[in-house]
Amino acid sequence: MLFFVASCASAQPGPTTIEHGRPRRAAADSSEQLSEGMVRFSTSVAQALNDDGRRPPPSNSYSHQRLLGPRKRLGEPHVHLESTDEHSALASTDCSGWLSFVLNTVSPLHEAVLQSQRQWEEHNRAYSEGFALREIRRPWSRAFVVAQYLRSNHAKATGFEPVPNFEDLQPGDIGAYAMGRYAKPTDETRPTPRDTGHVFVVVGRPTVIDPTTKDYDGRGTLQEEAVKVIAVTVVDSSSTVHFDPDSRKNEEGRYSLPKFRPHHRASAGGVGTGTIWFALNAEGHVLQRRVGPHQRYRPVLARAARLRGHISLDETILDDGGSLVVRVFDHSLPEFDGVSYGDAPIHLTGEGGLRLASGRLVLKGHNDFSGGVTVESADLIVASPTALGVGNVVVRGGSMTLQEPGIADTATLTIAEGLPDGSLRLDFEGRNVLRALQIGDTMHRCGTWGGPESGAMFVDPVFSGPGVLELAAKPLAACAPASEESLGRRSKRRASSELHASSG
Repeated sequence: MLFFVASCASAQPGPTTIEHGRPRRAAADSSEQLSEGMVRFSTSVAQALNDDGRRPPPSNSYSHQRLLGPRKRLGEPHVHLESTDEHSALASTDCSGWLSFVLNTVSPLHEAVLQSQRQWEEHNRAYSEGFALREIRRPWSRAFVVAQYLRSNHAKATGFEPVPNFEDLQPGDIGAYAMGRYAKPTDETRPTPRDTGHVFVVVGRPTVIDPTTKDYDGRGTLQEEAVKVIAVTVVDSSSTVHFDPDSRKNEEGRYSLPKFRPHHRASAGGVGTGTIWFALNAEGHVLQRRVGPHQRYRPVLARAARLRGHISLDETILDDGGSLVVRVFDHSLPEFDGVSYGDAPIHLTGEGGLRLASGRLVLKGHNDFSGGVTVESADLIVASPTALGVGNVVVRGGSMTLQEPGIADTATLTIAEGLPDGSLRLDFEGRNVLRALQIGDTMHRCGTWGGPESGAMFVDPVFSGPGVLELAAKPLAACAPASEESLGRRSKRRASSELHASSG
């Protein structure tokens, strides 16, 4: 642990020093906050999309991923919650796109974990003639990928607490099921259904259906092994009429198309609150599902999980470079209906790192992962002193705002040449001790660095804000004799007048 002594402070007047260590302590679990966020956001959006009294009216329809975008593919779910002249809110996506959008808004790190599962070999191979999976090409994980992940041994460690008994479901949980051959791709005897399965957000506790209810057995399709049937209220995206309550139904009990549609092949339905029936065995495991009164029971591979406030960055969710890739959608709003999202503290551990590819991400909480953070074209907000873990930090594009002195004292900060002025906002009072600073090809190992208003020894326009970075690889006093030579060309032009006076 590093401390500043009085002689250094007197040699270079500046802000009060902040001791920057890495104490180990138990991290507060944000699981409850995550569950509340999932319910609040899902229900708020569903209400907005089914409120025909809004002006202009919302546009809510159902579309498979393959029906939209260039080459019939999407880069992100087609959900827009900001009002335009044509609609007050818009959604036209399938069920997995909807879940992806919700997770991306409430907890982008959990969404990144699900996205990572598309890379595995079992989801990217030809199993037989006419049945091949190419999930790596898709922009989000489909239902069967989510279901297979939730039943894996590594789901709990990487952010999702399995809920094997569906009677134990709670609001905020997510559920997924796979159908036919998508539940077991190696089994050529299974049918290949049009839909791979379904995913949803749970917003109500399960209730047991009375066996005397009309058409309880689904016209004789209920399996004999089923000991009970439960009803689960969910928010999902679907073109199939659900059991009541179903917010998408019109007066005739059907789904109807909105006046404005983003695509001519969009189907009636879309995002809404509905109820699904599940047939359970004695252990509470799902045998069959029945989406609505006009459907029969169908066998499925179903799993559910609860978001955990802890994610271990292990090899099961990392790319070839050892990082979890995080992409925050352009249309994921940090605030909706007066409530902020995406800022729950997630405790990150493990040897992996983070690669932030796009969007706005808030990191906070007590983290001790060691693989470092790379900002490619995202806007990163560091909201706690340990948010960045203990690894190195690289900023290649986008921006980074340090609301707290969050770079570890053993880490090196690397900044790409040519970033716009003010790309690194040091928005804290005091000093952040780190080992070294590299700007472009030039490595710096001593001195204090910051923006024009920081009072630091060395000023570079890439920095802004009052905070100061102190480099600890060499003693502070060692910078004075060779300070002019140690500056890169960009920083040298903006060096403080005090530095020029002392070195002249």
